[in-house]
Amino acid sequence: MDKTQIAAMLEDIATLLTLQEGSNPFEVRAYEKAAQAVNGLDGDIEQLTRAGKLKGTPGLGATIIKRVEEAVESGHIAFFDELRTSTPQIKLDMLRIQGVGPKKINAIYDNLHVSSIAELEQACREDKVAHLPGFGKKTQDNILQGIAFLAQHAGRYLYPVAEQEAEGIRAALATLPQVVRLQVAGSLRRRRETIGDIDVVMSVSDDAGDAARRAIMDFFTSQPSVQAITGKGETKSSVVLRSGINMDLRVVKDSQFPYTLHHFTGSKEHHIPLRRRAQSMGMTINDYGLFKETPSGLELVPCQNESDIYAALGMAYIEPELREDMGEIEAAAARTLPALVEERDLRGVLHVHSTWSDGKNTIREMAEACVARGFAYLGMTDHSRFAAYANGLSEDALRRQGAEIDRLNEEFAGRLRILKGTECDILKDGSLDYADDVLAGLDFVVASIHSNFNLPAEEQTRRMLHTIANPYVSIIGHPTGRVLLEREGYALDMDAVIDAAIEHGVCIEINASPSRLDMDWRLVKRARDKGMKIPLNPDAHSIAGLGDMRFGIGSARKGWLRASDVLNAMPAEDLLAFFRTQRNRRGT
Repeated sequence: MDKTQIAAMLEDIATLLTLQEGSNPFEVRAYEKAAQAVNGLDGDIEQLTRAGKLKGTPGLGATIIKRVEEAVESGHIAFFDELRTSTPQIKLDMLRIQGVGPKKINAIYDNLHVSSIAELEQACREDKVAHLPGFGKKTQDNILQGIAFLAQHAGRYLYPVAEQEAEGIRAALATLPQVVRLQVAGSLRRRRETIGDIDVVMSVSDDAGDAARRAIMDFFTSQPSVQAITGKGETKSSVVLRSGINMDLRVVKDSQFPYTLHHFTGSKEHHIPLRRRAQSMGMTINDYGLFKETPSGLELVPCQNESDIYAALGMAYIEPELREDMGEIEAAAARTLPALVEERDLRGVLHVHSTWSDGKNTIREMAEACVARGFAYLGMTDHSRFAAYANGLSEDALRRQGAEIDRLNEEFAGRLRILKGTECDILKDGSLDYADDVLAGLDFVVASIHSNFNLPAEEQTRRMLHTIANPYVSIIGHPTGRVLLEREGYALDMDAVIDAAIEHGVCIEINASPSRLDMDWRLVKRARDKGMKIPLNPDAHSIAGLGDMRFGIGSARKGWLRASDVLNAMPAEDLLAFFRTQRNRRGT
């Protein structure tokens, strides 16, 4: 952690102490002074801490120095965590309302006994807040405005939303003549499924002056997509975009760029064991550099890029997607990291819809789009009859669709193979919407839950296990049913589901729709480690939906998948052979 982060944590401790009943004002003031002292330190706080140079610093007593040391070593302060845990959640929530400080929060909590932001909003609308001592109508109106702002801007954002915002700013910054290197960092670079904020790191020449940096920050903060400026300096500026996403730009010397990019790419969970490894080798790493301990002090280890950083630590380069403390440190040290799948490795798409059910394009149009993208096959999986809301196909309609596919395969011969499939509904008892003799006439079957989401976990798991045991099931579609930022997945024992799928030779997809990305990448790695072939499916309902494959690639890479782990990285004939082997293995 850098000194700004640690100072902010000390300030937060002071705030949390104020929110406690019977808080000691002298202790609160001590942490406030400590935050100011840390911010005023000259040099890197990790180096100063390890060199024992914090002792004697005005504002830093023995107890607070121990807190700082803990933050440097572990990335958190246990006392801070304890205070957060013991503070009523509504008080923490009210802290997010602009202009509402600890004293007002305590007054509202003690007098109105609200337990949620919704209750606070209702109290404001009933004019109860205005009548509290020291408040008034204006304060009440400001609180309502703050609540409205939270409702509009709080929370996380889907990956493509944040990606679009980041790319707009990055492209604009790239036009500046001062730029040497420029990279989006943070969770966006790591390709997390949802994004809280955006970090961008830029470098300028080492001899660039303050005027150049100020010009960059002026340009950044005046972009059309910027709604508000929350901080502005020569090395860091922070803004709120019109979408509500917070964005930070850091400008560093080009010689510092690899270290800063690495640090702000994260994750925190990745950095903690990496710092331990560096320490074991007599080195320290932070956003300023990688330093080796020598008799004369810390000496910078020159690195031109992130690969050099990992190499200096005796490790293979770790792709950003893997930096989540999921075993990548050990694998990089042992040189056993996988060569991650890339979008160009995909040979075709499975789980695609057409106008036969609820798709926007015909099979022919989808086929032509696949040819244009260089795919060798297209797996059609329109909905089964139970999905009446999606114009699910009757058995007769499914046969007629099969005849159309036969005709199109003659027309597209040598360019594309269209596979006959279905996205077959899993019924409440785990049976499938089509009879086995109907499923037997298809090349493959995707089985998905589209109803009865709220079954108890044990019953939902039994339902899925029954489906997996069906000899005609090839792939389980969007296994948990989650819709990111809208709906939690249904209660399901995914360990049991993965184990059953492995036992029966069934695949579980990564649904590449950016609103799903289901299976979650953490589960993807678990399934991959057990030997499952995992399809990367767009669940496309239009030609545009085929483009979602790139979001699925992000999840696949986060799940450590190689091309050899991905079902639809197989050539068409090998894929068809795989589906036949699935059925033969189960005696069908």
